[in-house]
Amino acid sequence: MSIESILVPVDGSSPSLAALDHAIVLAELSGASLDVLHVAVADEFSVGASVPLSSEAHDDIEAALDAAVELAIERLGPRVERLEIPGQPERVIVETARAGSYDLIVIGTHGRIGRLHDLLGSVAEGVVRNAPCPVMTVREPAGGYQGFAESRHHRPSIADEALPR
Repeated sequence: MSIESILVPVDGSSPSLAALDHAIVLAELSGASLDVLHVAVADEFSVGASVPLSSEAHDDIEAALDAAVELAIERLGPRVERLEIPGQPERVIVETARAGSYDLIVIGTHGRIGRLHDLLGSVAEGVVRNAPCPVMTVREPAGGYQGFAESRHHRPSIADEALPR
């Protein structure tokens, strides 16, 4: 199977940016196009929270997304497209993958130990179960973990470059 098109859902979190970093390296190796998808959710909530994100947190997410997409464009040029679609994340990701005939979805996880739901998170789990194509899950970078970009190209990951300090 050759990889010609990759869909990467991102939400500005470290796991989603790690997934984007892996997807960029895969696109570099395969010559694939890369669509970076942000699902715009009304009153976005942070992971595991029941309180909507503050406008400052929302701005930080947007800044991280903008920086990550710019880095992807620097590395892949016109093969990168940014998509922003409103809706329920799992549904939008699966429907976008189906409509776009993607060869692969690369999605970040939060790497919790326990049941599949805890391991993958509810959105990633739903995408894995319902996607029309293979799904690569990428866990959150943590102590000693070295991503594709670091190991293959000896450069910092997008998560390291794009996240505000």
